[in-house]
Amino acid sequence: MAAVDDLRPLVDASSAVLRVTTELAGLGARRLLRGSVGLVPAAVSARPQDAEPGPGEARDPSRAALLLGELLEASLVQSSREAEDVLIAKLVDTLVPDEARIIAALATREWTPMVHVEARRDGEEHLGLRNASLIGRQAGVALVRRTPTYVGRLLTVGLVAATPERDDRSEEYEVLLAEPDVLDAIRRAGRGPVGPRIRRGGLVLSDLGTQLWAARRASGAGAE
Repeated sequence: MAAVDDLRPLVDASSAVLRVTTELAGLGARRLLRGSVGLVPAAVSARPQDAEPGPGEARDPSRAALLLGELLEASLVQSSREAEDVLIAKLVDTLVPDEARIIAALATREWTPMVHVEARRDGEEHLGLRNASLIGRQAGVALVRRTPTYVGRLLTVGLVAATPERDDRSEEYEVLLAEPDVLDAIRRAGRGPVGPRIRRGGLVLSDLGTQLWAARRASGAGAE
């Protein structure tokens, strides 16, 4: 019994050391968890590599470089016909339905009048109106008042082309100049003693637009 009594102080001391160690370990773990709270959401919410950049973030140039490389490789093997098909397909991808109707109407009518109403005073260019045309009404578009916007977009992508004025279509010009939006632009741009400048021209399908419509006809479909 004496030997057991001699060991009891050592056992009590060891138990005390174990309790202190356990408490310190628990305290350290809690501190570690508190310190890492800010790190866990960052790992979870990491942005995928193919996600669109947020406001103020730079776009990853590696994706653009990869796309450019793919296009360059395709350019080495494509034929001129394939290149033209790809170009026209990309242009069509940018169109809205009303613009498709304008292309169909121009394919049928071949030509339509177009006018630009321009203010003569510097700094008042915004008072005029560009690309005014009857083609919106002729095509039956849903937004007739957006015809100048549609025509401008089609001119930009090269599916339609502007032509000079045609003297044999004077009656059609008179109808166009009587359109409410055109009359309003004439009034705005012609305030004061100086009247607006009215430039007359026309609108036709371009070579690309003609090829697009020919492909449409070849597929067995026509204008709706």
